[in-house]
Amino acid sequence: MRAEAPGPQWPDHFAAHVFEVSTIPRGQRTELLLLLLVALIVGLGGLLVCLGTGQPLWRLPRALTVVGAIIAGALMLDLADPRRDRWLLPIVAMLAGLGFLLLWQLDESQAARQIVWMVTGSGLMVAVYYLIEDVRDLARLKYTSGLAAILLVGLTLAFGVEVGGARLWLEIPGLLRFQPTELVKVLMCIFLAGYVAERADLLREDTHEVAGLQMPRLRHIAPLVLMVLFSLAIFVGQRDLGAAVLFFGLFVAMTYLATGRKSYAIIALALFIVGGVAAYLTFPHVAARVDMWLNPWLEPTERGYQILQGLFALAEGGLLGTGFATGGGETIPAASTDLIFAVGAQQLGLAGALALITLFGLAAHRSFSIAWSSRDTFGALLGAGLAVVFSLQALVIIGGVTKLIPLTGITLPFISYGGTSVMVNFISLALLMAVSRDCCPHPRSGES
Repeated sequence: MRAEAPGPQWPDHFAAHVFEVSTIPRGQRTELLLLLLVALIVGLGGLLVCLGTGQPLWRLPRALTVVGAIIAGALMLDLADPRRDRWLLPIVAMLAGLGFLLLWQLDESQAARQIVWMVTGSGLMVAVYYLIEDVRDLARLKYTSGLAAILLVGLTLAFGVEVGGARLWLEIPGLLRFQPTELVKVLMCIFLAGYVAERADLLREDTHEVAGLQMPRLRHIAPLVLMVLFSLAIFVGQRDLGAAVLFFGLFVAMTYLATGRKSYAIIALALFIVGGVAAYLTFPHVAARVDMWLNPWLEPTERGYQILQGLFALAEGGLLGTGFATGGGETIPAASTDLIFAVGAQQLGLAGALALITLFGLAAHRSFSIAWSSRDTFGALLGAGLAVVFSLQALVIIGGVTKLIPLTGITLPFISYGGTSVMVNFISLALLMAVSRDCCPHPRSGES
């Protein structure tokens, strides 16, 4: 019986080269696998959209472009510095992919523009991550950021374009229109994080008693009190309840995180409520917004129409929905922006709506985890501020659609159509990545 010839003996370095993927750090490998899984899910969703709407299959890569841009961004971030969070990008990719699929069914032209915004936003994320050598350096720009935020709001109040009853846009005719409030959110996060980090000890210790409560000295709290007035000014002047709630929530959260004193948050909330009641009694447009929230049936075909159509869509969705890519949203005003959550709930039902809320919850949890892990006070507060803005933005718009609070005109992050919103959200994501890179402890080499 003839003996078998021995097989080829490959050098050890050859085997290591062939199986080089095994040397990729675990976290990096997990992130890439999750992103590829998201691409598969979004690709299947795009196939359903093509079949459900009768569109040619060659349009399927459009859906994958959104996720592909984020995958490319993730790889480029690693070229700069791989020491970063590995969970946020897959969650954001899932949200962005689902948002694009919903937009594709509602308005093809908007969906095509959304691809441009997503690709641009991914590029901005990479650029910001590269340009910021150490996120803690932003603390030196706190006052510059605060003044820039106030200037943008002032310009919007003076020269803004009113759309949908709210003065939210600045426009260069024939060239550019953008929503300054979106950028103001990031600027205010930088200002508050820098200011509160610098004066955290004074806010905690340098206090005096007022009506039985320990309060910080006015010289320490004055800029923060101005933030409450800033929030109310946006509400009244721009007719933008959503931005007012966001900025107020950011102010309260940052003050509480820095001091740990619940009394500060309670007093700020009381001041905001008093201001809100005064605005309701003084300004007709504020009173009309609240009245339509309390009883949209007062004007079911006019100012209450949008709220009611959103509620009808939620009811029609039932438990499992009418079916993905089966249409919907035709009767809902601003379906691609303010009420896109209602469209998703109509098609995917309560189960799909809860899945979307879960994704937002995971993104918020991961963002706060980055903040809690930070070894630097400014980095922790900046991460927490960005997490608060993201969480409140999702809560406010979902609460408005479900009629828990008055409906506002803010966007659902990474889901709603909007160029300014998408790009600023990616900038915020880059800042969170930078905090996780510069301020958080990292696993030993090979385990990250």
